[in-house]
Amino acid sequence: MPTADQKHSLPYIFSQTHDPRRAQGRRHSLATVLSLAAAATLCGARSYLAVSDWAEALGTKARQRFGCRRRNGRVTVPSVSTFRNVLMRIPPGDMDRATQLWSESYGPQDESLAIDGKTMCNAIDEKGWQAHIMGVVGHQTKRCYTIKKVGTLPPKGDEEAKRTNEIKTAAPLLDSIEIAGKTITSDALLTQTEFAKYIIKREADYHFTVKGNQPTLLADITLHFQDQKEHDFETCDAAHGRVEVRKITVTSELNDYLKFPHVGQAFRIERTRYKKTTGESSTEVIYGITSVPFDRANAEQVLATNREHWAIENCSHHILDTTFDEDRSTIRTGFGPENMTALRRFAIGLIKSKGVTNVAQKIRQISSNTRSVFDYLRMTENSRGRKKKIA
Repeated sequence: MPTADQKHSLPYIFSQTHDPRRAQGRRHSLATVLSLAAAATLCGARSYLAVSDWAEALGTKARQRFGCRRRNGRVTVPSVSTFRNVLMRIPPGDMDRATQLWSESYGPQDESLAIDGKTMCNAIDEKGWQAHIMGVVGHQTKRCYTIKKVGTLPPKGDEEAKRTNEIKTAAPLLDSIEIAGKTITSDALLTQTEFAKYIIKREADYHFTVKGNQPTLLADITLHFQDQKEHDFETCDAAHGRVEVRKITVTSELNDYLKFPHVGQAFRIERTRYKKTTGESSTEVIYGITSVPFDRANAEQVLATNREHWAIENCSHHILDTTFDEDRSTIRTGFGPENMTALRRFAIGLIKSKGVTNVAQKIRQISSNTRSVFDYLRMTENSRGRKKKIA
């Protein structure tokens, strides 16, 4: 029986997940296999073989702490085929629920959640189509709450299929997490009346960008702001050799006029970039709507929410491609693509929860110190600290 402290470790969380393998011939528990895979991914492993190699490099005591079995007088770790078999077969929903339970129990909560999709370019099925994954990432914590495979798409063209699949998947994706009291942000693709109604029904709010896929809505908002000379709030930031000036204007005058449900404010954001080296400048104008009224979010807060939406690109998708080289991953069989990206996103969330800005650097540090791996996975006494009850 696990001790009270052990019940707050990652292996115990995974032990509550159904094992899809036959009982006959199992040498290692599901908790051991998944915990080792999560730990290896936290150290930068990108493939089944890399996960196996990382586990093989562990010492005897570390292997025992992961629950590895003793055989012929030696504590052994799962083989690469075992890791592959488990991660190909375990339903992504089961993996998702386990990591959600962990995050809900230990991670700080977010006020806003960003939803967006990402194509895994080399996760190609027998038809030559690529896996497309939608995910939900917290604005504040940068952790991934849940993911869902939208489907498979041809490498080129058929953007309409991608749009249709994402629209159909958005609400089911949010079904598995608690969103009451939070603001859901998305790009213009998901600016849909039914999705807005769904979010409000779940006692949450929406923050949508409005573009050409909603031509009447865009025309009405654009017309209202066309003669605006003053702005409600402005920011100026300098980084990466450029200066960015953002100006926002909000209005509640269109709330009853716009043919869109539960509008609390409409907004116009003007973003101008100046390159310090050349003096060149470019300006982009963005329109949008939110169900959050002005008494709960002023112009400054609306602008902040809009900027934070791109956390899903900068703090998740970008890291998946640059640090884990996900676009070149050839894992493609069974549930492998979804489960591997779930482990990568889980690792990013763990690291980001510590306030780390350079994830790649932190992964290199963790990979050279097994003790820090145990700390991140709450497998040491010091790392458990204050804990919430896990059902």
